[in-house]
Amino acid sequence: MRAGFARTRITPPVGTTMYGFGSRDRERGCEGVHDDLYARALYLSDGGEAALIVGLDLLFLGRGEADRYKGAIGNRLDLSPRQILLNTSHTHSGPMVGTTWAYADYGLGAADPFYADELEGALVEAALRAREAAVEVTTRAGAGVSSLPVSRRRPDGRGGVEWAPHREGEVCRHLPVCLLEDGRGEAVCLLFSVSCHPSTTGGFEISADFPGTAMAALDERLGRTCSLFLQGAGGDTKASVIGQGDQWRRGTWEDIAAAGRTVADEVGQVLDGGLEAAPPGLDATLQEMQWPLQSVVGRGELDGLAADGNDNEIQRLWARRQLERLDRGQSLRHEVPVLLHTVELGPGLRLAGLEGEAVGGLGLHMLRHFEGQGVTFPLGYCDGMAMYLPTTAMLDEGGYEVVSFHEYGQPGPLAAGMEAIISEHLEHITEREAQST
Repeated sequence: MRAGFARTRITPPVGTTMYGFGSRDRERGCEGVHDDLYARALYLSDGGEAALIVGLDLLFLGRGEADRYKGAIGNRLDLSPRQILLNTSHTHSGPMVGTTWAYADYGLGAADPFYADELEGALVEAALRAREAAVEVTTRAGAGVSSLPVSRRRPDGRGGVEWAPHREGEVCRHLPVCLLEDGRGEAVCLLFSVSCHPSTTGGFEISADFPGTAMAALDERLGRTCSLFLQGAGGDTKASVIGQGDQWRRGTWEDIAAAGRTVADEVGQVLDGGLEAAPPGLDATLQEMQWPLQSVVGRGELDGLAADGNDNEIQRLWARRQLERLDRGQSLRHEVPVLLHTVELGPGLRLAGLEGEAVGGLGLHMLRHFEGQGVTFPLGYCDGMAMYLPTTAMLDEGGYEVVSFHEYGQPGPLAAGMEAIISEHLEHITEREAQST
């Protein structure tokens, strides 16, 4: 297998609208840069197949933006969408991109079109440079446990949940690591993933949050710039450094540094413990699943929600958007398309990414599917942003991950059974892996 890595800077100019906290982002643009943002690209080729894995220090991309950037990259590198996996770190201290979240989609904020063009150029540059840098590599992989994620869904004693630290709650602590090395034993790229929200602090400074500090520390350890963080299934988590009490607190730059060091140390433990050799065998698949909704709100209820008397601004604007669709003769969909993107680096080593804010339970579900079959990277935030992706068990409990569907423009909440849908499509991957071996 051949592999090459490259990094390009994607820090926005001061004044750019930020993306991650609605009240902050609508107030004013960023006022400074605490640390730079980057796009990192890993190009892979093996046996006539090629793939590109890209990690971006951004909140997320919409499907439209992801398709745009994949098209631009694919046109230059002759790659199809299934061969390009885009993963965002989900930092809440980056610039607005696209029209994905409520305050953008409903006219409450605007992405900078010039930045979007600059981002496209940076992604194409990173991809080309990664391909040019490709050399023969060997691959080793392993997995550990991360202490960073803490559930933000604390039981309220009435069958529901409240937004507070729940240190005993279900999260995905899986810490997969993959190291690609050249013929001299020097690192070409270090892939790793943690399932945890990088929403450690607020304010008006641009930052990659803890993934950036973790990658910087690992680059220093390896003696070269080659680390690539991929966001896992951390939709229902926050970092332990700001969840030691009964409520979340706003973190400091020292907290972010501590969180990054924690992750870097945990990755280092996996490296020190020894990685298993992974034979090459590159393959990539991209499947669009259809996830049913529980119900779709009718016109009568939408009229009430859209009325000026509704104090919930986002809900009011969402209802008006649904009514606009109906007035144009469109029907409200009863299913949500969700992409499942897998990249197999070799037998027993794979990335499995969902298009949305996947919670830890879904990451664990994907891990169980591949149990005993090597190292799996369960990912969210890949190739777009359908909506929050909760588990079936969460639906009756409620909570933000369940009721936030309107913020993503969806006409209703998800129905139970998403795990079975994922399993059905993962089985296709298992069959392909079996055939390749």
